[in-house]
Amino acid sequence: MSILTAVFQAIGQAITFILPVSESGHSALFHDFASRYSGVSSELTGLIHIGMAIGILIAFHKVFLRLFIEFVNTFRDVFTKKFELKTATNSRKFMYYTLFAYVPMLLYFIPAGKKGSLFQLADSFSYDTNLLSEGIGFLICAVLLLLAHFTLQKSQKGNQLSLPVAVLLALLVFITIPVSGLSLSAVLISAAVISGVNKNISLRYFISISVPVLLVKGIIEIVNCVTYVNIITGIIGVVIAAAAAFFVSKLLKIIIGNMYLKYFSYYNFTVGTIAAVTGIFQIIL
Repeated sequence: MSILTAVFQAIGQAITFILPVSESGHSALFHDFASRYSGVSSELTGLIHIGMAIGILIAFHKVFLRLFIEFVNTFRDVFTKKFELKTATNSRKFMYYTLFAYVPMLLYFIPAGKKGSLFQLADSFSYDTNLLSEGIGFLICAVLLLLAHFTLQKSQKGNQLSLPVAVLLALLVFITIPVSGLSLSAVLISAAVISGVNKNISLRYFISISVPVLLVKGIIEIVNCVTYVNIITGIIGVVIAAAAAFFVSKLLKIIIGNMYLKYFSYYNFTVGTIAAVTGIFQIIL
């Protein structure tokens, strides 16, 4: 049973994180209907997140290789006194903008009383015995995806990532990660496309952000876990998660290329409405 759990959980987490349907929202729905409100972390969940990061890294290794090369070249230019922001290539700027997204995340460590930190405070709403906030999160993603679809219908060319858009996306990363019901892929890709960024660059931005986020989340979950798994189950979870993430991330590229985002908008509208209505009844009852 533990191996089957690892297999299905790995596939489920990979699908819901990478596709624009919210892993955190689906996790909250499952925990709510299963009457599990503790929100404690599991070693298996952490291992699966690390496996997902590996799968995405392999699937888009050229993107990360380019980021690494630009990062190394930046240090070389600094030490050889050839560093110039104004003359930076689009690849170099993309690397800067990706790194910039991690700056607001430092605010997660701000103390928040009994909850510990600002991140833990925001995350606590995922297991509050009420699905209204998750429903709102799903609905927000639905609206963003639909707007992105209409934007792509008007023009698929798009532009390079600019500093104002990078600032906006960095703030959205900060808001989205701890809020249950919001999908990192839906929010970032939709916001970038709506802002006029080329759809392929929008995808690469999400991919570049997702791997470090998954690695950090996985490590934190393993360190703070209260439930453990045996070695065989853990290995299977990592391998299946990596394989699932590899194929699902490739599928996401096809979805964006063929402008299928509207179908995920419909899904989010459906799930969000059900969750929001359920949450309202939970408040009344």
